[in-house]
Amino acid sequence: MTDAEKVFACKYEGRLALATRLVRARVSKGTLVCSSWVTEVDFRPRYNGPIFDAHSHVVDEEHIDLLVRIGEDYGVEKSLLIVHGDVGIESYEERYPDRFIFAKYFSGWMLFGEGLDEAVPEIHSMREEGYQVAKVHFAPFWSDRLSEVKNIPPLDSKEFNPFFEALADEEIPVLIHVSDPDTYYESRYDNEAVYGTKDEHLMELERRLERTPDVTFQVAHFGAQPEVHRLENLARLFDNYPNLNVDTGSARWMVRELGRDPETARRFVTRYSERILFGSDCVARSNDISYYEGRYKSERMLWESDVRDVPLPFVDADTVDSGGTFINGLNLDDEVLEKLYWKNALRIHM
Repeated sequence: MTDAEKVFACKYEGRLALATRLVRARVSKGTLVCSSWVTEVDFRPRYNGPIFDAHSHVVDEEHIDLLVRIGEDYGVEKSLLIVHGDVGIESYEERYPDRFIFAKYFSGWMLFGEGLDEAVPEIHSMREEGYQVAKVHFAPFWSDRLSEVKNIPPLDSKEFNPFFEALADEEIPVLIHVSDPDTYYESRYDNEAVYGTKDEHLMELERRLERTPDVTFQVAHFGAQPEVHRLENLARLFDNYPNLNVDTGSARWMVRELGRDPETARRFVTRYSERILFGSDCVARSNDISYYEGRYKSERMLWESDVRDVPLPFVDADTVDSGGTFINGLNLDDEVLEKLYWKNALRIHM
């Protein structure tokens, strides 16, 4: 048997968690280096109720069936679907009636490049078109994608007031991406003169929350603050802004950061259990079953189990060269899981 064919086992409460299929394994100086591996863990989901995936995307219509099928395998009965492109929502409604809440995507090309003259009227027609949520994206990378646009205004700029006022008038919630992992700011965003800092971007979010109290915010990716040292700031925002909610989109980001201190993370999620929505951030653009399964499985393990040091079942590009990412479960109470998985999304979006 070669090194790449060996079966690795780790002991967990008297059971074996087996890593049975290695991915991109290689031998370096006689030592097996494994960039990631798929694990078969004796994990039985504890929560048996319905799940509302409050953060998913469709880019390629041909892959929506796989997203739905794998989601159902992991308990998903409803989803908030962010629709990209010009396809519209009619085909998705016909194939899956009552399955989706639809989010209209207002891209950076529209908001920063074309201006708000087109965006604001589209908000007022969203309900007629069948959309219930607006999705906007304020990631630092727009400085690269829109290099011809100088001085892209920040989220709290008065230039965006008409956009958020229109959302308030129509009582439309907004799903908003405001920042990225700390790891990005240490690498791809290390030029502060171009991209700014993460703390600046979080302050822009706070000022927007303060200026727009009548809009319900669902801030993607745990408010861009799943890093344990940022939970104190997120708690402060929750305490001060009742219109703030967050989702758990991006399994690797949640697993990597919340799993660094699962006890602290468990206390935080329990305390703010009515403000956190489950989201996978899965994108229907691939026919790779493991892509969808890996994200649903790892998040359910994170929230429902007390496993320790289980390898993430797909590659985390942010840790591939530094030892990998491991799942350390929060083992949330059933009441908290029901809010996270179902009740909170129903309250906000139904």
